[in-house]
Amino acid sequence: MTESFSGIKYQKIVLQETKTVSQLLEELELSTDHVVLINGKRVDSDFVIDTSDSVVVLPLIKGG
Repeated sequence: MTESFSGIKYQKIVLQETKTVSQLLEELELSTDHVVLINGKRVDSDFVIDTSDSVVVLPLIKGG
């Protein structure tokens, strides 16, 4: 389900089971070039997400 908050589109997903960050990115068909925050803290791809965790996936911003 795509929703909008202050003009920013986002997708809300409810996990039915625990999974790693890499499993979630694969399921969402996203590359590993994303920053994943769990409960407001950046985590590695092997971190296990609990069904009660708040997850934010952001694209990695490159520049210079």
